[in-house]
Amino acid sequence: MSNKLPFIIGLFVLLLDPTVVQAQTKNQQFTSNNSSSSLNYNSNFTKFKIPKQSNFDEAKDFSVTNQFNLNSILLSKSPNQPASSQNFLTIAQLPTKKATTTPKENTAKPITLAEADFVKYQTTSESLDSVITPDNSLTQVTDVSQLRDVQAGDWAYEALRGLVERYGCIAGYPNQTYRGTQALSRYEFAAGLNSCLQQIERLIASSEAVAQEDLATIKRLTQEFEAELAAIGGRVDDLESRTAFLEDHQFSTTTILNGEVIFAVADAFGGDPPGGCSLPADTATPDGRNIGADCVNRGEPETNTVFTHLTRLGLQTSFTGQDRLRMYLTTGNFSDGGFTNVESLNTYMARLGYQADYDNDIYLDIVEYRLPAFDDKVVFYASTFGFALSNVLTANSPYFDIGRGAVSRFGQLNPILRIGGAMDAGVGFDWAIAEPLRFQVAYGTRDSGDPEAGFFGSDYSALGAQFLVQPTDNIVAGINYVNAYSSDGSLGTFTGSVNAETGGLWSGASVPAPEEATNSPFAACCRFLLGDQPAQINAVGGSFQWNVTEKLNFAAWGGYTFANFLNELPDFPETEVDGTPPEDGIGASANKKPFANTATFTLSLGLSDPFGREGDLFGFIFGMPPKLVDAGPETAGTPVPFFEQVINNEGETVVTDNNPNLDTVGEVIAAGGDAPGLVNSGQLPRRVGQKDEATSLHFEFFYRFKVNDSISITPGFYFVTNPGHIENNDTIYVGTIRTTYRF
Repeated sequence: MSNKLPFIIGLFVLLLDPTVVQAQTKNQQFTSNNSSSSLNYNSNFTKFKIPKQSNFDEAKDFSVTNQFNLNSILLSKSPNQPASSQNFLTIAQLPTKKATTTPKENTAKPITLAEADFVKYQTTSESLDSVITPDNSLTQVTDVSQLRDVQAGDWAYEALRGLVERYGCIAGYPNQTYRGTQALSRYEFAAGLNSCLQQIERLIASSEAVAQEDLATIKRLTQEFEAELAAIGGRVDDLESRTAFLEDHQFSTTTILNGEVIFAVADAFGGDPPGGCSLPADTATPDGRNIGADCVNRGEPETNTVFTHLTRLGLQTSFTGQDRLRMYLTTGNFSDGGFTNVESLNTYMARLGYQADYDNDIYLDIVEYRLPAFDDKVVFYASTFGFALSNVLTANSPYFDIGRGAVSRFGQLNPILRIGGAMDAGVGFDWAIAEPLRFQVAYGTRDSGDPEAGFFGSDYSALGAQFLVQPTDNIVAGINYVNAYSSDGSLGTFTGSVNAETGGLWSGASVPAPEEATNSPFAACCRFLLGDQPAQINAVGGSFQWNVTEKLNFAAWGGYTFANFLNELPDFPETEVDGTPPEDGIGASANKKPFANTATFTLSLGLSDPFGREGDLFGFIFGMPPKLVDAGPETAGTPVPFFEQVINNEGETVVTDNNPNLDTVGEVIAAGGDAPGLVNSGQLPRRVGQKDEATSLHFEFFYRFKVNDSISITPGFYFVTNPGHIENNDTIYVGTIRTTYRF
């Protein structure tokens, strides 16, 4: 027996029970998750999970400081969806409480050499970090000759031959060494014995032959180590229950810092001389309209190559492990509205998705709080700053990510989800009604901190609702509805024509009126200034995503908007356009309420890994930016000569689309007449309440090149025909190379 003892000990050098390995794995994962300072929200919180590949809140459309849509669409994440369109996680993705552990099937696996180290250091209370290292990763040994430091004739060699060749219950280290001289405690020996017991039991259960000599040896060993084997089982059960308790209960309030930095080179060309012509500033009247001045051609668009950045830092905190408080600090330097300003391409359709005119000042960009309830079937949302409908209503777009998705603002998501622009406060909820169906509601306002208006009486508010359904594993469809109040009739999407965005150029326009009805000391004779015209806006839309194959994605969305102005037009006498007096003595549009209907659509294709590179994405987007397809009543009047684009903390940017209806009355007068004469002779054209006559079409191409999990480079290019939905406008072209860093 004394001669056999070294042989028996050698049989189980550095062995470990697989159930102990399972407990070790859980402990490692738990320790890693709770010590990590990475951006993965799940490092401390068990309910809200941000995909690790993104490491930053995805798809927050910076240009309106909103749109945080994690991939909450019900489709499983696929490579051609760039961590895109979602706001709340799908309720199905929120982990439920742990189920009671059930006994596992008695299946054995080869014990590993490093696993025995774990048993040893568990029994001596030493740090796992000093034992479980990358060098201890394991590979299966299939032939004893692969263990290079065990020579033929050694007792360890003969022991390993029997185990590996007959039962396969030992694995070696990747450097092909075998630590046959390492001392073993009785518990380490018992762990190895238990592993081979399980292996032999499996072989017997499958009617495979086991040598009687081996059975006799195993029987004697189990008798001698009965106490240790029982203790190992108890320790494993205790360790599993303690680990489960810690995973469920251990939590410390932690604030996580994450970030995204975008470096971008961009240029643009094409288009007509912006604004058509300009009038000298020294001839302007206080109301901004130039009277009796000569037109000066603006010349060619002033566009040059720019190198710009967008930087966002996020702070995320949880107080219970299930909720989340999030804040953004943001800065950027794409000045003067980028290529949209009146001296450049002069249209909202030229706006890039990542641009921000913050002059490198740092702004608080968003403050929001989310909390799951009702067994995680409902997630409640509240924001005190930086709210937009798309914070809650899922975009259902594969390109809704300013750092990794579409390069244009229009190509990111359905514009009707941008109605209201950058509001400040808002609330909402996301409800998983059933496994394939979700219902989302959001409400937000501007200037909610103003006591005169408050949260429910501000000059701009929007209420949105959406149903999402997943009829099959590879399809997600949604329908949405938006109801908004706008004190000036504007939509606030900044993606369509100026005519569509303003509902027909009504607010601020002037209409013909008797001399005594002139209502401003700064207005020219015989004109009545309408001022801001409030409107009630209703919009309906839909979205659709289909993973045609594992790599090919088709997506589409569209929307139709109805804007009904609340005030009637004045009933001043006026002549018709042809110079004849109206039959009833008043204008044809008198006592009518203006209306404006807008339409938009987009189709897209996305191909992931087109050249076999994991994480790459080629995208093509085609669509029609918001167009005013129906409006009225057409009225002889003069719109404000320009409209200003104001997005969040950005400065005001003048945009006109080079729309001929935005020529001032002064330009007509400059041709030779006085204002009263023009009105009375019927020469003042109908310039307000007109629909867009032409159609702009948007074509976009981009390729996202994944450098690693934190860096991507995206060259992108898009062009728009008839920009501003104006037939005589030349095509505009915009190109960029966007480099995104996430940490």
